[in-house]
Amino acid sequence: MNRQTFIVLAILVVVAVLVAVGVAATGAAWSRVAISAMGFLAISLLIVSVFSQPGEISMSSQREAAIATGHEDRKTIFENPLCRPLMWLLLLLTHRLAMPGLKRWIRKQLVAAGSPNYYTAEEYLALALLCGFILGVLFEAGSLLINRQFSAFAFFMGATVGAGLAIYQLYDRAHKRISCIARRVPYAMDLISLAMGAGATFTEAVKTVVREQGDDPFNVELRTMLAEMELGSTRPKALANLAQRIPLDSLQGIISSVVQAEELGTPLGDVLHDQATLLRQARYVRAENAAAVASVRILLPCLLLVMAVVLTVFGPMILKAIRGGLF
Repeated sequence: MNRQTFIVLAILVVVAVLVAVGVAATGAAWSRVAISAMGFLAISLLIVSVFSQPGEISMSSQREAAIATGHEDRKTIFENPLCRPLMWLLLLLTHRLAMPGLKRWIRKQLVAAGSPNYYTAEEYLALALLCGFILGVLFEAGSLLINRQFSAFAFFMGATVGAGLAIYQLYDRAHKRISCIARRVPYAMDLISLAMGAGATFTEAVKTVVREQGDDPFNVELRTMLAEMELGSTRPKALANLAQRIPLDSLQGIISSVVQAEELGTPLGDVLHDQATLLRQARYVRAENAAAVASVRILLPCLLLVMAVVLTVFGPMILKAIRGGLF
């Protein structure tokens, strides 16, 4: 909103307030008409001034890097000409919200989820607010149809559920991707160690693994690491960025071992092979613990089934014995 528009809007608001005072004092009919006209003009000017803004959305560094390397730009609701003014307003709101902890958590989940559509934390929070508003309107419409009256509680519940579902969807996507990477890490470490044992360097071995399944989440992260190294980043720095993007304790331990092996001159192939063996052993231990817990949990349903069978078989005999007609 430029300065001239703001001044005109402020004048209209002041005039509307003065006319409202006149209505309260005199109760004249012309005053009611005047205040209605002033209110309509003020609201109209506010809507026009807001939606006439270009509403440009700043790009994240990941999105700028993707466009610079030749990737196609995203096509989301933020780039839709019809929805851009609304999303721009929501972005203004999310930028002004003092929630650093929530924004930091959303940013972490976005990175763990693979940076879908290169969303920033503020953009995804704006999407969550949009989902909350839509679901709140639906809840309000349902309340209006059922109870024949408006309910602020229904709108609040719908908005809370909608925003919560959007945030949970991001968390679930990040959790599934991290779980997929955790299953892939031992296999990838074995392949890298085998390639290095055959005479390949660390970079060549990683390229060989990435070339096998390019769409695998862990291979995507390895490709990002290789791109950082090709752009001039050192190997320890690229590995540290990889550990920061993927919150896995096992992967962070592997990266620490690789960095330490480089400093001490230990062969990386042997280190990666030992780390992969440790990861497989840890997986076997977790599987055994899960099997032991499952056997304990299934004990109660088995007892209930046995009791049901016993009562079904011996129930009539017990009833006859109680009535004295068994013998």
